[in-house]
Amino acid sequence: MDGRLLQLADSAFPAGSFAHSSGLEALRQLGQLTGEAALSLRLEELCWSLSLGALPFLVAAFQGEARAADEASDAFLSSHVANRASRAQGQAFLLAAEAMLALPAVTALRAELPCGHVAVAMGAALAPAGFLLDDVRRLFVFGAVRSALSAAVRLGVTGPLRAQRVLFDLHPVMARALEASAGRSPGDAVSASPLLDLAQAAQDRLYSRLFQS
Repeated sequence: MDGRLLQLADSAFPAGSFAHSSGLEALRQLGQLTGEAALSLRLEELCWSLSLGALPFLVAAFQGEARAADEASDAFLSSHVANRASRAQGQAFLLAAEAMLALPAVTALRAELPCGHVAVAMGAALAPAGFLLDDVRRLFVFGAVRSALSAAVRLGVTGPLRAQRVLFDLHPVMARALEASAGRSPGDAVSASPLLDLAQAAQDRLYSRLFQS
């Protein structure tokens, strides 16, 4: 195991995801996230949505097609809220990765990528550092799901201890989603969670908000 992955997977790594709920805040206010069972279901959907809808762009960027992948990701993220959140997290990740890795190739990405979407930023930044693609794919999905679950704790959907059990139970789901999405290109990207997509699109219309998305 590459020990550097532990640093990247640490919730203290300042990648900007703390400010985003992946649509869970809107679902909570709309009465569609009322307990742990509903939360687990939505997080399962998030695992699949990330794997089928974001990882193809990450893989393309990792394999040297970062600019084209970034433009394709921008077209795919048609919701202005999801698009804005992806850009913000991507730029935050690049800043943190630049500070951690100190590689000129990573520094250059902030100017080279037209949008800096988060999946593209992670794939493009970690490839020159010598990480394995499968590890980067797993890191991306785990980090996003972990961050969404952290948002659920702050929203009062579940407690911090129960959240650890929820996350533990999601690992087989993540494994299946990662396996099913292997080899997909940006042209194969699809959304697997219409409910999360619709909820996130309503984020800006919420009366009060803790999160940006």
